[in-house]
Amino acid sequence: MYKPFDYLRPRTLGEAIAALKQEGAVALAGGTDLIVNIRGGKVFPELVVDLKGLPELKGIRKVQGGGLWVGALTTMRELTTNLFIQKQYQALAEAASVMGCYEIQVRATIGGNICNASPGAETGPVLAIFNTAVEKFGLGGRKILPLEQFILGPGRTALARGEILTGFILPPPPPGSGTTYLRRSRIKGMDLASVGVAVLAGPPGPDSKREIRVAAGAVLPTPARVGPVEDILSQGPLTPERVRQAKEKFAEIIAPRASSLRATPGYKKKVIGELMEMALAKLSALEYRIEEVALI
Repeated sequence: MYKPFDYLRPRTLGEAIAALKQEGAVALAGGTDLIVNIRGGKVFPELVVDLKGLPELKGIRKVQGGGLWVGALTTMRELTTNLFIQKQYQALAEAASVMGCYEIQVRATIGGNICNASPGAETGPVLAIFNTAVEKFGLGGRKILPLEQFILGPGRTALARGEILTGFILPPPPPGSGTTYLRRSRIKGMDLASVGVAVLAGPPGPDSKREIRVAAGAVLPTPARVGPVEDILSQGPLTPERVRQAKEKFAEIIAPRASSLRATPGYKKKVIGELMEMALAKLSALEYRIEEVALI
């Protein structure tokens, strides 16, 4: 049973910011997490502020310099079907396409996914490999900060009371690079990720100029890039030995929760590296070919 609460659908960003300054106010975007938590007795809002009527949070558009601005209210379905995202930010489209069923995808928003701050948020690792910045508004005006400074830990973000996440700024990927997102879940179909990996590889050319970015989900307190793994893989030939070293380093760095309901720490430490190798093979970055990777 949930307690009664007030509902407001503001018409302007200023009205929304003022409402969210109130004690007990919560923001509603797609509602796929909030409504479940209210019904489950995990959240007891006094005021629900529905952001869906705010045009400042909507849209996908190119920005100066060749990057992309994605509004916080952009749904997973919109990310999946946008042709420019499919071409230039493929990993983002892939992550959105595996988040829940169709009915969830047409409601769930990228802003809500990140504000929920789950370690296993599907879009988190992908936004990390694109060096995404977060745009937020409050009484102090517009602020931009890196994604890694926005997600502070499980369920915690850098949003202060009265602030609203309005969008994401994605710089252009390196020319000629490719990206992908791979995950494993407990069952095929609609389920949350047990472990996820986003990889950017490119551009093609001399090994000394190759850049590899790797980010992980559901194995660290926050979705994040894994610098030591990237250092092993970048600027050199991707031989079996170097990939083996990277997989060992990956397993060493991650810290899966023993209390995780979706996979054991041992499973995650094994699979995370295998997914990374599969992603590199998919992007044709490997100097060798893998026939099959057994995921225990």
